[in-house]
Amino acid sequence: MTNRAPILLNGLTRTTVGLTALTRPVRIIRATGVDRVTAEKIAWLARLAGIRDLALGAGLLHAQLTGAPTRGWLFTGLLADAADAAVFTHATTRRQLPPAAGTAMAAAAAGGVALAATTLTRHHPTNTRTGTAAPAA
Repeated sequence: MTNRAPILLNGLTRTTVGLTALTRPVRIIRATGVDRVTAEKIAWLARLAGIRDLALGAGLLHAQLTGAPTRGWLFTGLLADAADAAVFTHATTRRQLPPAAGTAMAAAAAGGVALAATTLTRHHPTNTRTGTAAPAA
């Protein structure tokens, strides 16, 4: 992948997830094992997450395409995905989510963490002497 490819992949993936949660919230909630009536009542929760992911993805894409810094967008997305992974793992271990669905959702969020961490490490190295971000290559 080129320097741009993992950043664009991250932004496009997050934007797609956000749009899906906004436009198909009941379907996403039902995939976790929640009944249709409950899913329809709490669809707004999926939309909240969708708005967050859409904003983070669009911000990252805009920054990349305009030459603005992307490090902050990547790091913020990493934090959001880490929180999602922790929440899905917690809900799964407490049997609030079916094991297969909860594990899959936690793994997807952990994959987002890994993609962002890899992108930050490879394309936004930190200057070890000053602790600041070195210019991207």
